[in-house]
Amino acid sequence: MSAKYYKFRQEELPVVGNFLLNRFKRDRVLFEGFSPEYNDEYEANWLSQIQKVEHLNLASHLTADMKQITDKMYQLMNEIVDQLDFTSAYAQRANKTLTIKFSDFGIKEAKKELRKKNVEGYLLRIKLVQQNVTDNLEALKAKGYKEEIGSEIVSMTQKVKELNEQQDEKMSERKQLVANNNGEFEKLWAILSDVSRTGKLLMKNDKIKAEEYMFSHILKKVRKSVPVAKKIEKEVTLPTNTEQEPELSEA
Repeated sequence: MSAKYYKFRQEELPVVGNFLLNRFKRDRVLFEGFSPEYNDEYEANWLSQIQKVEHLNLASHLTADMKQITDKMYQLMNEIVDQLDFTSAYAQRANKTLTIKFSDFGIKEAKKELRKKNVEGYLLRIKLVQQNVTDNLEALKAKGYKEEIGSEIVSMTQKVKELNEQQDEKMSERKQLVANNNGEFEKLWAILSDVSRTGKLLMKNDKIKAEEYMFSHILKKVRKSVPVAKKIEKEVTLPTNTEQEPELSEA
């Protein structure tokens, strides 16, 4: 199960980490009195994790690469539609001499998949069209069809196939990167949750200090210091915790 980061955005967690770390340093004697686990190593690991997430290689460059690939692929698919229109026109003119009915040639179905941007569907449909062109080549040529049209479709189809494979590779790489990044953010969140929970307990008799360990209070501080981020990519969208933070008990 993914970590729940209260209401924080993922990119805000290092800011939260530094905010809490400063409070922890101020109150460290109390933390050490509560548990020997809050030692130099704990603080060093915490700082290291903050620095690690601050320098993560985010997936934005892969997203840009995927967009470029998609644009090229869709442009090619539109160009193939144009070539299939010519093939269709010649097949329709040669209808009476074809070995099959024009309606069974497969061009309409191939174009439908292209317009739907369904690469796999198109690659399946175009095989039938190419076979029918081969089987009826002489009849088509008698109506003016040129073999260069078929060669161009074959070439563009191969490029579409290659671009689609590149897209799949980039998508897989992006998912893995996002998963790795999430793992690092979750490690930091585990530390922040622990310190917040313990800090509220230790400071329960000092309302002002106790609030500094409450995420609801920290959220306001963070939003004032960090500009509103652009829309987060779907693959790294973070779940939010809708549960209310427990009220601070009065002394």
